[in-house]
Amino acid sequence: MKKKILFITPPYHCGVVEVAGHWVPLTFVYLAGAVREAGFEPVIYDAMTKRHGFKEIKKKISEEKPDYVAATAITSTVFDALEILKTAKEIKPGITTIIGGVHPHFMYKEMLENKFVDYVVRGEGEETIKELLLCLSKGGDPADVKGIAYRSGQKITATPPRQFIQDLDKLPTAWDLVEWKDYRYFVIPKSRLGSVSTSRGCSHDCTFCSQQKFWHQSWRGRTPESAVKEIEHLAKTYGVNVFLIPDEHPTHDRARWERLLDLLIEKDLGIYLLMETRAEDIVRDKDLLWKYKKAGVIHIYIGVEATDQETLDLIKKDVKVEIGLDAIRLIHEHGMITETSFLLGFPHETKKSVAKTLKLSKIYNPDFAHYLALAPWPYADMYKELLPYIATKDYRKYNLIDPVIKPEKMSLKAVDWAIIDCYRSFYMGKLKEILTMKDPFKKRYLLVSMKLIMNSSFIVDKLGSLGMMPPQVQELMNKLKTEEAEEEKPAQELTSKISMSVKISAPVGKVFDYVTNPENWTRYVTSLVDVRNLSTKTVKAGMTFEWTYRMLGMNMDGKGRITEFHKDKKFAMQMEGSFPIREVYFFSGDSKATTLTFEIHYEVPGKVLGVIANRLVIEKLNRKEAVAVLKKVKDICEAENI
Repeated sequence: MKKKILFITPPYHCGVVEVAGHWVPLTFVYLAGAVREAGFEPVIYDAMTKRHGFKEIKKKISEEKPDYVAATAITSTVFDALEILKTAKEIKPGITTIIGGVHPHFMYKEMLENKFVDYVVRGEGEETIKELLLCLSKGGDPADVKGIAYRSGQKITATPPRQFIQDLDKLPTAWDLVEWKDYRYFVIPKSRLGSVSTSRGCSHDCTFCSQQKFWHQSWRGRTPESAVKEIEHLAKTYGVNVFLIPDEHPTHDRARWERLLDLLIEKDLGIYLLMETRAEDIVRDKDLLWKYKKAGVIHIYIGVEATDQETLDLIKKDVKVEIGLDAIRLIHEHGMITETSFLLGFPHETKKSVAKTLKLSKIYNPDFAHYLALAPWPYADMYKELLPYIATKDYRKYNLIDPVIKPEKMSLKAVDWAIIDCYRSFYMGKLKEILTMKDPFKKRYLLVSMKLIMNSSFIVDKLGSLGMMPPQVQELMNKLKTEEAEEEKPAQELTSKISMSVKISAPVGKVFDYVTNPENWTRYVTSLVDVRNLSTKTVKAGMTFEWTYRMLGMNMDGKGRITEFHKDKKFAMQMEGSFPIREVYFFSGDSKATTLTFEIHYEVPGKVLGVIANRLVIEKLNRKEAVAVLKKVKDICEAENI
């Protein structure tokens, strides 16, 4: 029997990460793929996304009966990750516990002070955890495994570091273990959210960050072909239509990045991409930004961090202030959404400097601004100089939300108030801008996002802890509710029809049989993702089925029924769902050739029209669909010589 390893995400919630969506635990997808390749049975349990507590975690461990339990952690989640391992030991004292991630990598001695932690995986995990499990299962000596730390008697031993994996294309994955129903991007209706890493590492040297130290300022990229193949697999196999690119610096290599964009444009998968990169790369790529947009990029995060050159130089951001301004302007010019962050709470912070940051952030004018509390990671280059100002060692507060650095001239509560007021002031002005936007997709996207931010648990919790709801914040909340009500008012529906014909060099009877066979529907209707639960084995009028259709990057489910079935003459289907569609096929011809006419009758409810697209976009998409269907049927029928 294969030995089992249970990967568990810490049940930590601070409100920010979860504002926009439920994110796939990508680290576990790659780790699970690695250990499965070595002959072990992996299980992924995303307690964070499921909002399960330790009661449910305890039950899961008891049910799975794993041989190993592994957790991963950043600084703010490390206490909960440790509690997972402690719980596992309480259930089964002989179980092997493993922890990895950025914080355990640097703070392995601190981790191993806890007797319920057996091993710390340091650095890149896939090869290390695979080799560790193989070693333990064979009774080997863990000293022979590179990249780990463990206790040997009373002594803590750290083995030599493992070199980074050079060929990232070869990393196995375990996407089949993901419970896909759990992962959504709340901003886009009926979305399925996935994540694909196209590169690893960061070659820069920001002193407040840890990524450059974790990756030794190195960078490695997958081939564009490999990354796009994985994106295509997730889109076609699991219906993923929104992808997060979690790379620290995906655009590091311009030629590689452009090739990746070209491949996505060629594939035309109808997906949305969310990404982050550096401002100077956006300026560098100003001639490529149209490719970003065409490939599916809708949302770009750039870390501005500060609005004055003195602070940027202090944190070694290695960029000029004006570059951030140019980058945001260029992204907006190409119709994409911008997001950035500004750090507050430096030791030298004052009310005046906060006001200056707020004022300049409005000049930058990103679509989304985050005002973050500087966190003193205990392994960051800045830690020693921040140490005298650290007000608490409670790692749970090291989340960029709770101030833990007490400035010389401000209290922690004053910093807290300043952060809330920055959000209030920025988004009050932003709301006025959004309401005048002409682009219905962007308008809806920003309104939904703003509501998510202002109603997020971190805002609500802060207001609760501060004891009151400031009138200005209440005013913004009320305006958002009013605008939401306006968005929900009934609007005029769009009803239309498209009709096209094509001549096919194949017998009419054979073409009819091909078109009406449900097994072929997803072959020639490229936007049809899945057909299932057919009510009868024989295709005939009255047969019902369920379907999943992709439009504008969104998966839509519904039920269908064959309304007409006249052999070699006419075939019609009615599909009900968010967008009611009636498809009608007319056949005429003889034993040598067929004329096939395809009609699409469709309705778009008023409450949807203008939210995801305008009527011209809908008509264009349906016309494109009709052309594609006829071309597919013609090409397949003639090529297969049916």
